[in-house]
Parts: sequence; C-alpha cells; structure tokens
Amino acid sequence: MKFMKTWSNTWRFDLPASLVVFLVAVPLSLGIAHASKAPIMAGLIAAVCGGILVGLFGGAPLQVSGPAAGLTVIVAGLVDQFKGDFRIVAAAVVVAGILQIVFGLCRVAHVAMAISPAVVHGMLAGIGIVITLAQLHVVLGGKPESEALHNLQELPAQIMNLHGPATIIGLLAFGIMVGWQYMPKQIKAVPSALVSVAVCTAIASFGNLD
Repeated sequence: MKFMKTWSNTWRFDLPASLVVFLVAVPLSLGIAHASKAPIMAGLIAAVCGGILVGLFGGAPLQVSGPAAGLTVIVAGLVDQFKGDFRIVAAAVVVAGILQIVFGLCRVAHVAMAISPAVVHGMLAGIGIVITLAQLHVVLGGKPESEALHNLQELPAQIMNLHGPATIIGLLAFGIMVGWQYMPKQIKAVPSALVSVAVCTAIASFGNLD
C-alpha cells in the first residue's frame, strides 16, 4: 500500500518530465550520431539503452540521463580512426561502458569530492553563459557563431536585424514558461517546457512560418 502511494505521488511528475527529456534526447541523439558519422540508428539505440539502464542502475534519486554532445568529438575520432568500421567503434564503446560500471562499483567518483564546489559552480555558470549567448541568436532569428566571444560581438547587430517570426515565437516560448508558474496547481502539473514547445511548434506549423 505504501509503495502504491509513493508511486502515485511520483509518476505525476516523473511522467511529464520524462516526456520533455524524450523530446530533447531523441533529436539530439540522432544529431550526435549524424555528426559523428555513425549510423543514425546507433544514436537512437544508444539513447534508449542509456536512458533505461541509467534509470534502473544509476543509484541517484534525482537524475536526468541523456546524450552528451561533448562525446561527439570522441565518437567521431573513433569512427575516423577505424575508417568507418563501426563494429570496432561499437566494441570500443561497450568496453568503455564496462569500465565505467567497474569504476562506479569501486566508488572512484568519490575522488571528485576533493574538487571545490566553487570550481564546479564556475564551470556550470560558464557553460550556461556560452549556451545563452548562442541561443539568443537563435531566438532572434539568426545563426550562432562557433565561439562565445564572437556571439557576444555579433549580438548588437543581431538585435538591429531581427527576424520577425522567429523573434515572436521565441518571446512567446519564453513568456509561456515564465507565466506558467502563475497557473492553477492542477494545470502546473504539466511541465511549462512541454507546453511551450507544443504551442510554439503548432503556431509555427499552422502559420507556415520560416
């Protein structure tokens, strides 16, 4: 009885949250596979296996499992090194996964506790700034540069040359996510990110916006 009560209290939040992660993870997995010159289906299978295995055996009560774009460089290097023989690449990835499991069982990650939290916070803040500078160009209807400094330098020109439909959709998405917190409790059970993506995608599709 206690299990059923706990399950009913958590699935309301876990189910919509997992749907949001799914909407991000699937195209990202396919994109990473394509960028790495690996078979597209390999990206999809890796995302499914990783999501299920990490969810079952991760050992953390709060976590999000998904593809990491930073691994694109590593996988692409393996594909190039072995001249496109993806069987060898897949075997190398499996061995790397086994090593990760072994390291986890040996509690090697506890060494990370020696790193000051300020370093971690600074790294995450830096990543956030880099992503924000790039996404501002996307929201305003432009294309981001490859470096954060270039994105910052080009931002004034981007603001002066707004792409109307893209800017409106971007601001609408932002407005939905900010305003969603003022909705009734029953409605807020649906993640604001999911509502934002659904509404803006529908408007862009039916409006035939570029």
